[in-house]
Amino acid sequence: MSLKKSSIVGVSITPEIGLEVAQIDFASQTVLKYGIRQLEYDTNRREIADLDLFKEALQDLFFELQIPKGTEVVLNIPSVVFKTVDYPAAMDEAQIGNAIEEELADHFIFKSVEPVVSAVRLPNSTIQFNKIAYTAAQKQMLIEIAMGIKDLGYKLYAVDTSVNSILNALMYKQRLDVADNTSWILLIVDNMCCRIITMSGSNYVDTYEERISIGEVLGDAENYGTVVSAVSPILKNLPSKYLCIVSKTNVISAEVLASKLTYSAPIIHQEANCFSKEAFLELGPEVDEKFASILSLDIIGASIYKEFEQYSNAHFNLFNKSLGDIYTMEQPPELLLNGRTLILSNAFLIKWLVIIALVILVPCIATSVYFTGQINMAKDKYKELDAEAKKIEQFLKDNENVSSELFDEGDEIRIGLEHNKGIYSYYTIVGTEIPKKLWLTRLKLSEKTTIEGQADNLESVYAFFRSIKDYDPNSGIKLQKLGLASKTELPPAQTDGDVEFDTDSILTTLNADYYEFIISDESQDDTPSSGDNNNSGNGLLQGLEPIN
Repeated sequence: MSLKKSSIVGVSITPEIGLEVAQIDFASQTVLKYGIRQLEYDTNRREIADLDLFKEALQDLFFELQIPKGTEVVLNIPSVVFKTVDYPAAMDEAQIGNAIEEELADHFIFKSVEPVVSAVRLPNSTIQFNKIAYTAAQKQMLIEIAMGIKDLGYKLYAVDTSVNSILNALMYKQRLDVADNTSWILLIVDNMCCRIITMSGSNYVDTYEERISIGEVLGDAENYGTVVSAVSPILKNLPSKYLCIVSKTNVISAEVLASKLTYSAPIIHQEANCFSKEAFLELGPEVDEKFASILSLDIIGASIYKEFEQYSNAHFNLFNKSLGDIYTMEQPPELLLNGRTLILSNAFLIKWLVIIALVILVPCIATSVYFTGQINMAKDKYKELDAEAKKIEQFLKDNENVSSELFDEGDEIRIGLEHNKGIYSYYTIVGTEIPKKLWLTRLKLSEKTTIEGQADNLESVYAFFRSIKDYDPNSGIKLQKLGLASKTELPPAQTDGDVEFDTDSILTTLNADYYEFIISDESQDDTPSSGDNNNSGNGLLQGLEPIN
């Protein structure tokens, strides 16, 4: 859903050029934007060869030309059927529609596909007959094109066909004398056929179509001869004030054809092909000059379609109710607001629903989330307390037969001392049996014991070790390491939950190297040592076997 200014972009499927997109300033007759892409057209079936490639090419052109989303699109397609018929004035619209469908049933294109028709009553109708001009194309193809344009984010406004677009472009540039009751003939030559249309002013009168076979593989003589042979028998029976030749094919020049035709009135010509030597319209600053001679009459007619309506007596639009409900059912309603078209699409409604949610619902949701979090926290706390209460209840149940009279403090102390006898013993030794000039750097007392320390003489180390060993001769404790360490820097004391000793003050009083040792009942490989980093010293006693 979008809010946009009303604007029109013309799109034309022009077999001789490809796919064209243009925007034209109607008042100044200036091309503001123009771009082309190659597009294959099946001339036998008279339809786009690959609709997916058409959609991709159209998307590229819209992006390249910066056509804003929401822009209205007028599509021009090659004329498949273009006719004028006189129907009795007594026939109503429905009867005329049925008569047109019966005529189309015999057309080679519509024997296998369903047509979509646009018919208009011409001003030159009489009391006895309604002069009806109609054009027809393949319904399913147009539905897919319309859906593709919608999917790209644009709005299909109308579908016109080549014959009418060319006439509108010529009248727009005043290349024709279309004064009331002026009889003249429009001859349009393309790669598939020659169309001869008798005109009265700007009104269609009669149409004739001759299929031809021309091409670049044939010589000029054969190509021009084919066209002359096809149109001459018809033209000689159609007197008029003048003949206008428009050539859309790149193998026939309108100017050369005019010189080869014999006609009873003056002949004017308009190139709409590679023979064009001048720009049909002025080009704006954004349009490359190389497009001056490429711009087709078809794309001009499509681009001016909406604004030229007041000057046209035959305003065809294949994008109408006969196209069926497939497309129109999916078109969102519109509102006109201050000169802007407000398209009430699903996307627009979703966007405003999101805004409403953000303004109104989000605070409510945030409050709900907050209180939900508080409730959940309270529930979790309740679960924790409930679990704790159940543990206490279970403990009380398990010990309901236990009496305070059965509890002996002395027994409990003895049991504790017996269980931790080794640890208490080592604490006692450390506290009472440390010789002078020996200090500890690491003490680990648990299931395994590790005591690390330093001293300035060997006798103190051996004396300390013997005190520990004498206290518990059956223990597996050993003097696992004894070596001379450097006095340069004392490694930092290790903690690991053990007792720390400040040895810095001790070391500063010494003026000699000191010894370091490890006493442990752990294996030597597993025993971490603060002295491991001092192996670069003189190495005295480094190879000492553990002393039991």
